[in-house]
Amino acid sequence: MNQWCCRKGWITIVGMVSLLALCAHRGIAQDTVASGTLGFVGDGKCGNPKCHGAGLPNTPDAKKSWKPWTSARTQWLNRNIDHHSRAYHTLENAASKVIGSYMGIQPTTSEKCLRCHAPEAHNAAVSTHQKSDGVTCEHCHGAAEKWLRPHVERDWSDKQAQFTELGFYDNVDFRLRAQKCASCHVEIDHEIIAGGHPPLQFEMVAYAQVMKHWDDQRRRARSPDSVEPTLWALGQVEGLRRVAEMIEHRAGNSNYQGLGKFGHFEGKECYQCHHKLVEDAVRQGQGHFAMVDTVMAVVFPERRDELVALWNQVTSASTAEQATQTAQRLNAWLAPYEGAVMQRGVDREATRKILNRITASGDKVKAIRRFSYSQTGNANVMHIDGVGLPWWYTTGAPEQTILAIESLCTPAFPEKCGAGSAGIQDELHKLLAAVDRFDYRPDQFAQQLGALNKKLFPK
Repeated sequence: MNQWCCRKGWITIVGMVSLLALCAHRGIAQDTVASGTLGFVGDGKCGNPKCHGAGLPNTPDAKKSWKPWTSARTQWLNRNIDHHSRAYHTLENAASKVIGSYMGIQPTTSEKCLRCHAPEAHNAAVSTHQKSDGVTCEHCHGAAEKWLRPHVERDWSDKQAQFTELGFYDNVDFRLRAQKCASCHVEIDHEIIAGGHPPLQFEMVAYAQVMKHWDDQRRRARSPDSVEPTLWALGQVEGLRRVAEMIEHRAGNSNYQGLGKFGHFEGKECYQCHHKLVEDAVRQGQGHFAMVDTVMAVVFPERRDELVALWNQVTSASTAEQATQTAQRLNAWLAPYEGAVMQRGVDREATRKILNRITASGDKVKAIRRFSYSQTGNANVMHIDGVGLPWWYTTGAPEQTILAIESLCTPAFPEKCGAGSAGIQDELHKLLAAVDRFDYRPDQFAQQLGALNKKLFPK
């Protein structure tokens, strides 16, 4: 159910797994329009060609002078570029209808799905916004009723941090951006997973390349190093924190290790009787842990053992109370590192060290248990190799490994991976082929990862 999309020689993992999450425990709308009084004006207000509705560049000269934010709405309207604009319509497709039928809901009307596919919005007195717009500009940047007018003033960019009280959400702040994206792209309502929704993968840099309409480097031009490794590291910390919250939330449920409370799953020929909610959350977090562990080993080596010890406590918890307590401790320990990552940053030397460790981790990643499954026409899932695990089981470590390589290679080695270079497209294609969850080949994955390591770090 994943889609593997290519752009500018890079491979980006998109699809339902990431940009179109069916649901989250905490949706976008809750912090965007927290008061319920700030109104959406509609994306059309952003579409003036002199604002964010300019055309996309179609010549080399035009690309050189192009300012991506001038075409922000143009990109959003193109559903092949920005999947957020088709988020609502995804709920109308056949796969969503099947998931809804298992849950006894209508995806286009259930709040379980709309929380992330078309979050609730309070409209301004004069507004063109409607639910079918999906995830719009204002869901990410804040309801614009109060800040739209000052937004067009000449000194807006110098004052935008002052407009948070007017409902503006400052995505220039990496931490706020990571929290915004993670609110729908990490934690998912587990009943929907049981209904057949694909697993989520979350990564701040590689995903954004498809729809990028901003220039982070412009605001940090004094640094010779790319800011993207810092954003990648921050996103991994935020992702692991969200997983810890998910573990805590699920462990706090009286039926925390099963789906017995969902009566409409009784009698289905699926895996629902076999999997465990907390264990699933731990598996999802394994990919984020692997990446944060690498960041700690390079950027904060003196604290790495503490992270490993906390994660081991989470994964070895045997009761709901232990799962709750260990997840809380992990989340609290991670919290200061969002600021610490921003303060210290991940420069080119550190990026290369991180990339070296990741591309040398093939044997470790392939040792993580995976399994294959097959689907039939009369049920979401029937045949599983390893019935004690859910059908969508993935630790996320192979996927996060590939995404990390995509995000970090150009900042680490612009001469090897950047525009005009031979790049690593062939290597990424081979890695992607090896981690196909219908046909996962761990030995091939480890072999291809090792070959890439030798190419990037020849001895």
